[in-house]
Amino acid sequence: VYLIDAENPATGLKLVERRRPGVEYYVEHYHGNLLVLSNQPACIGGMKTNVGSYQLLKCSADSLGSEYWQEIAVGGGAAIYDMDVFDKHLVLYQLKGGIPCIRILDMPISLEVDANSHTGDPHSWILPLPGDVCSVSPGSNIDYYSSTLRLVVSSPLLPEAVLDYDLLNRDCTALQQQEVLGITRQIPGRPVTDSKTLKFTSPEVKKRFWAANGRLIGIGGGSSDSLADLSHIYACEHLQVASADGVDIPLTVVYSHNYKRDGSNAALLMGYGAYGEVLDIGWCSDQLSLLDRGWVLAFAHVRGGGELGKAWHHSGMMQQKWNSINDFISCADFLVQKSYANRRRLCAKGVSAGGLLVSAAINVRPDLFCAAILKVPFIDICNTMLDESLPLTIPEYEEWGNPNAVENFHYIRSYSPYDNVHERASYPAMFVTASFLDTRVGYWEAAKWVARVRELAEKNSNQVVILKTSMSCGHFGGIQYHHIKDTAAEYAFLMKMIGA
Repeated sequence: VYLIDAENPATGLKLVERRRPGVEYYVEHYHGNLLVLSNQPACIGGMKTNVGSYQLLKCSADSLGSEYWQEIAVGGGAAIYDMDVFDKHLVLYQLKGGIPCIRILDMPISLEVDANSHTGDPHSWILPLPGDVCSVSPGSNIDYYSSTLRLVVSSPLLPEAVLDYDLLNRDCTALQQQEVLGITRQIPGRPVTDSKTLKFTSPEVKKRFWAANGRLIGIGGGSSDSLADLSHIYACEHLQVASADGVDIPLTVVYSHNYKRDGSNAALLMGYGAYGEVLDIGWCSDQLSLLDRGWVLAFAHVRGGGELGKAWHHSGMMQQKWNSINDFISCADFLVQKSYANRRRLCAKGVSAGGLLVSAAINVRPDLFCAAILKVPFIDICNTMLDESLPLTIPEYEEWGNPNAVENFHYIRSYSPYDNVHERASYPAMFVTASFLDTRVGYWEAAKWVARVRELAEKNSNQVVILKTSMSCGHFGGIQYHHIKDTAAEYAFLMKMIGA
């Protein structure tokens, strides 16, 4: 990152900090100072912290270089992943236990911020969010002098809504909410489902975190009743699962209130666990079809993702990729052991690198699932990472390792799904998709996997391995609404395999 003086551009560019392997930093300017998010080790009380999650740092715009960076001790036990800077407020986007959390710091800020904002420092406080919010995205907050923060929030129980927070008066205005037929909008000849009023927190929590004049203003300035919250129809639980090495893995479980936890239900477990990406558990109306049929939807936030910060990502990449796979297996076993699902009706789904996660877990435990969906799966990792002619191979070394090094080659091959299919093992039914125009994952990877499973796995009447190749789509799908047909095919396959 370089700086240039807008009032005197002839002075040239100034380097903020040189590039170093494994170190990331993002810079914002504030009244002669720089606010920096970086995973560089910081010096606290003469002790250096480890490279890992992002820290909030500060230095003068005239004193460039990491040796001048001073940590702003935000605390609170949450991982920072982004920030927005306004003239009077600093907004920190955080994740705590995989759940979004937003901390507001009144400007200017000191180097010490009380983590217990509801009892301590009045200049640092947690923004109240609607109950069970699992996804928060910043809106177009481009006006530096504005006191309004725009957010897009959702959860499996809350259709996506756009909210404006007035950070000075601590008011929240609901601007818009996604329309869902039969829930937020009238279907001709059918009444709208009785939706529950959006609740921002319990009165006790609201009293602690929100000022006395804080309030929610509904769409158009009216009542907040115009926002649909379906927590009276469906439930969302945030659980912790002990992995093979004892590390607690966040697991989000969603089900209908009509569901009975008696160990007889069908369940779909989803995971990703790569590139530091946070598994999406926002609103998805497609999932209502399964929930209303009594399915349990589970989201495994395995290591390799970004749910607990950069350290969580690092603990599931390169030479630690087996952590991700073992985490996913542990989450599947947990659902059965705690009677959320029946083993013979437990299914899995993985997309792209999530397909690697699911298929590697299947190789370890072929009996783990009755059916699996693998969408454009990254499944022949060993051969792909050895082919430097492919556009993403060399950049991917940072995530998976360079297999031209013998140690990395043997480690990658130990979990590579294509290279570890067991002969005469009873594999689950599988619905595998590929895209001919995919520039990220070659269509041949899915084809090779299907051919090998069909060749080596035990043949039985329940083993259906289907390959569906799109000749016109890329890695992220095709034309608008095409995904609806794809989802319908996937759900039909799952229901067929569990005997529904």
